[in-house]
Amino acid sequence: MADTEAYIWKVLSNWRVQKKYPVARDIVSGRIPFKISKGDGSRKAWARVLPDKMWVSFPRKFRNKHTILHELAHLFTPTDVPAHGREFCRIYQHLVLLFFGREKLKLLKAAMKKHKCKYSKRHTPYKRPLTQLEKDAMLARLMKNNYGNKSQMEHAQHNALLHAHR
Repeated sequence: MADTEAYIWKVLSNWRVQKKYPVARDIVSGRIPFKISKGDGSRKAWARVLPDKMWVSFPRKFRNKHTILHELAHLFTPTDVPAHGREFCRIYQHLVLLFFGREKLKLLKAAMKKHKCKYSKRHTPYKRPLTQLEKDAMLARLMKNNYGNKSQMEHAQHNALLHAHR
């Protein structure tokens, strides 16, 4: 267990990790209480983000570097997103890149693709953010939406009035 704890603190103390994930800085500085447990009686490793502390647990057979990075990625993932969603996958990939290198990252990405895990940002047809002029033009097209010069809402209200007076 001492090796596991040493590796956890090595990851949390890494300057790149602390720069990208403020939670790591807060754990190392002591602003967020952090508990590491042996996982006695548990069948799997887990990470919990509680209101007053963060907690990770590693049963004996899960005390390896890959699992440690996986569980730490859970701590760095915002709580308002899916536990194994795109954001988590990107964080885990970043940790793998930092601590295992590009070759392991390529293998991880290949495995994620094979198992249809979504890890990239959602794709949009736009390569850059829209300008306000482009947003206004899109909004104008939506408002017309094949109803002449009327907006979709005006068209619906007009139809409702026609049907009400029949």
